[in-house]
Amino acid sequence: MFRRLPLPFFALLVACSPAAKTFTPPDDMPFLHVIQTPGQLPYIADAYGRQVILRGVNSEGLEDEAWRSDPLKMPMYYPTDPAAYLGKCPANSNEVAAPLCEVEAGKGRYAQSSAFDSQNDFAQMRQRGFTFIRLALSWSQLEAEPGNYQTPYLEQVAQVVSWAKEQGVYVLLDMHEDQFSRSIQADPAKPCAQGTDPSGGFDGAPGWAALTDGQPSCESFGQSVLNAAVSAAFENFWRNAEAPVAQGSAPGKGLQDHWIGAMAALAKRFKDEPAVIGYEIINEPQPGGIAAYDVSDNYLYPFYAHVIQALTGVRDGLPDCATLPAAATCAYPDLGIHDTNHLVFFEPIAVRNLIDYSPQHSKPFSSYPNLVFAPHTYTHVFTIDSSFLGFNAQNSPYPPSYDYAYATAAAEAITMGTAVFVTEFGGGSGDDAITLAGESRAQEHWGVGASLWTWKSNCSLDPKATCDGAWAFFATAPSGPGPQPQSGPPVPSREKYMVRVVPRATSGRLVDYAYDPDTRAFALHATQASATAVGDKAHETLVWIAADVTGAVAVSGAAVLDEVQTMPDGNQFAWIAPTGSAPYTVTVGDAAALDAKLTAAPARQPIDQPTASATFKKFVLDLENSPDANLATKATLLQGIVEDVLKIAW
Repeated sequence: MFRRLPLPFFALLVACSPAAKTFTPPDDMPFLHVIQTPGQLPYIADAYGRQVILRGVNSEGLEDEAWRSDPLKMPMYYPTDPAAYLGKCPANSNEVAAPLCEVEAGKGRYAQSSAFDSQNDFAQMRQRGFTFIRLALSWSQLEAEPGNYQTPYLEQVAQVVSWAKEQGVYVLLDMHEDQFSRSIQADPAKPCAQGTDPSGGFDGAPGWAALTDGQPSCESFGQSVLNAAVSAAFENFWRNAEAPVAQGSAPGKGLQDHWIGAMAALAKRFKDEPAVIGYEIINEPQPGGIAAYDVSDNYLYPFYAHVIQALTGVRDGLPDCATLPAAATCAYPDLGIHDTNHLVFFEPIAVRNLIDYSPQHSKPFSSYPNLVFAPHTYTHVFTIDSSFLGFNAQNSPYPPSYDYAYATAAAEAITMGTAVFVTEFGGGSGDDAITLAGESRAQEHWGVGASLWTWKSNCSLDPKATCDGAWAFFATAPSGPGPQPQSGPPVPSREKYMVRVVPRATSGRLVDYAYDPDTRAFALHATQASATAVGDKAHETLVWIAADVTGAVAVSGAAVLDEVQTMPDGNQFAWIAPTGSAPYTVTVGDAAALDAKLTAAPARQPIDQPTASATFKKFVLDLENSPDANLATKATLLQGIVEDVLKIAW
């Protein structure tokens, strides 16, 4: 158990006034990697071995998403020509999410305006302490024509990466899909069967890759994941069904082969770019009617292994596949890219979003060392208690805590030998004091980074709509006919809970840390076995402090404060040099209560899959005996869905 040294007696305090010398950090953005320690949760580290905490946002600005007035309307709403973004931003529309722009690109890290209406997205992120963006990309744009990956879309992605790099923001290239493809939509001429409702896809695959076997685009039980057409499209994808199109430069004829070709195009373009932190293979993969454990064991993770083999050349000691589709017992053909610089992010089957644990047999699936498990945590937002049973963040008995999704993710990641980064979390801003507060504290306790869904969004086509309860950091309500502003002002509760004091790089092992958005106090506990020379900033612990956090920085235990430096934007960096062999504490402001809370906090306890499964089943069975007849009926129906649709043995 970590024990702090009494602050009044051992404080080695150096407070820096606003008049302290300013310092512009170098533009160095090293490739990151994963450090593994037996029995402990692996973590993302920089080139100097420090544990890195990345906080940021998701952006839909490059996503080929369904238009609100007409989901099938083509083409992609915003232009993909990089010239359309040189010193300007395309006209915004509430038809889709807000565009992603940097109209003052090239002026330098601190010379661009970060005002909310400046149209400088990455300057705005940097000013708020965000060092990460998950950039949602669409297969439908990377491979609009089958087997042809040479499109202006890649150059638009490169343009966005250059904007991010200028502001010191890492970019995750996310192969995004929601409900497989926006080409999957209900047919008005074919009404849905009784008990089902029309629904459709939002983004992802091009129309030629959405093989639905004639199934209706209708959902059951009000759950969009239970859409027959989407399920058929996913099942065809998992079986690598042959696409009825020309192969072109795709590495094979199957759907997965075309997807891998699209990822290969990204890897070829960004192999040597450190501002790209890595690639996320697929967003929220669905089982497609295949049993949850079966799809994970025999389809999802073999697919992940094949992507990694194709991009990195890591063979896992397996022979090359002689024929495609590739089996789990052979390695996907080496595409000659050999990108071993980047992290590869991967998600569990999307059922996890409903129950906060993964119904899978977690085990190593690739020998590539830089893997990051990337679950989404929408506790009391998308979890089954809220989405199906009618509970909310204030009264839900399950999941038992916001910590729970991270404890189960840690157990899964330790078993697979990967780091953890939550690529999506959030919810309606009306619950930020509960949801964002709970999620952020859990992320701190487990020492994992995360990105909010989402950065900027337009709220509605309805001219009378407001942005109450918006999901975005910046939300724009309709302002009448004609172009919309790129964004409204930031949602106040998003600023409060997302702009936090963060240990960007920790020398040694980060034990726990916490920030209180009400008092703006901060406390960190860490331990380091070896000493770091004072002034060796490449190896010192680095804490980022927002401009409106005015408390003094104090260090106690086995470390000394090197200095606190003020940036041109008013934010501060604090450098701390561990002296080695013992724990150390860093605080900002009046952090006595936070420090005591960290000292008393129980050690991290991962929760394994059998325990999580038993917890979920007990929750459902208890509800079946509820005196509330409506709740009991829903619980019984839920058990049936789990058994018959998700095919999870009860």
